[in-house]
Amino acid sequence: MQNRIIQQSREMFLRYGYSKIRLDEIAAELNISKKTIYNHFGSKEQLMFAVIEQTRIEFERDILSVEEQAKMSYEEEVKAILSLLGVWVSRVMPVVNDLKWNLPQAYDAIVKIKKETFLSHGMRILNKGVDLGKVKAGWHVNMALYMFIATAEKLLTESYRDTLPNEMVADFPLSPDERLRAVVEILYSGIIGNANRD
Repeated sequence: MQNRIIQQSREMFLRYGYSKIRLDEIAAELNISKKTIYNHFGSKEQLMFAVIEQTRIEFERDILSVEEQAKMSYEEEVKAILSLLGVWVSRVMPVVNDLKWNLPQAYDAIVKIKKETFLSHGMRILNKGVDLGKVKAGWHVNMALYMFIATAEKLLTESYRDTLPNEMVADFPLSPDERLRAVVEILYSGIIGNANRD
C-alpha cells in the first residue's frame, strides 16, 4: 500500500504541483481513506519526501543498469546516460518551483540530488569519453554538461516554449523523451555535417 500511495502521489504532484493537491484527493484516487495515508506517512510533507526518495532510487537504478551494460558502445552509453539525466530533470521540473515556495526543504533535497547525480554520472560518462579520445578534454566537458542541463530544463518547460516563435517550434517533437533525444544527438554529433551523409 505504501508504494501505491507514493506512486499515485508522485503522479499527481508532478501533474498539478505539490501545493495544489490535498491528501484527500490522493486518497480518493486510490479509493482509500485519508487515514490510511496517515498510517503510512505522518504528513503531506513526509509523503513528498518519500516521493523524492523513491524517484531518486528508481533513477539511480536506471542509470546503473545502463552503466553496467558491457555490450554498449561508448556512443550508445553516453546518449543513454544523458537521456536519462534529461528525463529526470523533465520529471521534476513541473514541481520544482512550487516546492521552492511551498516546501523549501524538499526543493533543497531535489537540488542536492541533481548536483550529486549530474556530477557523479554526467561527468563520469563525459570524462570516460575524454579518456577514450572521443570527447574533447578541458572545460568543454563541464560546459557540455551545463548546456545539456540548462537546455533540458528550458526545452521541457511549456511556458518557455510558448515564448518562442511558432515557426521555430512547429516541428519540435511532441514528447519530452523525443525532445531530449534530439538534444543529446545534437550535443554529441553536432549540427554541422555533410548533407548527403547517411
